[in-house]
Amino acid sequence: MRYFDDLFSVEHVKAHYKRLAFSHHPDLGGDTAIMQAVNDQYHEALKRLHGSTSKGESGKDHRYSYDEGLEQSVIDKIAFIVGARLPGVNVALIGTWLWVTGDTKPYKELLKANGFKWHAGRVCWYFTASKHWGRPSKYGLSTIAMRYGYKEFKDSDKRKAIN
Repeated sequence: MRYFDDLFSVEHVKAHYKRLAFSHHPDLGGDTAIMQAVNDQYHEALKRLHGSTSKGESGKDHRYSYDEGLEQSVIDKIAFIVGARLPGVNVALIGTWLWVTGDTKPYKELLKANGFKWHAGRVCWYFTASKHWGRPSKYGLSTIAMRYGYKEFKDSDKRKAIN
């Protein structure tokens, strides 16, 4: 099965990947072979979109540059967070940033040990392997999420994916 052939924007590919990861990840009762195919096709789709442009909120063009190492580090963190099955924790992938919200206090040390950092302004944990240059965004997570598109996966979604 081809999972990303009919998607033509980075935002749509990433949003679809998140849905597929939570549906097919082996730690949630999915099939390893299917998840490997999803991962391979995800990289293929992003390579295909290398150099594509999209309009940002400011109206400026943004050019996407595929970075296999960066994308793989995000996949690895998604695998960790899905496999950890943290009750009461919500995960959102926005661009190449993972944001972890909800009842995270019991998992503080686990998140820190796995490369997540605390964002005091947004009161949540985040992970990014990208080098972020520039000023911090003045926008909240909901505005950033609307800009880049995402699906939030709550605990109930994870349980549904297991059954």
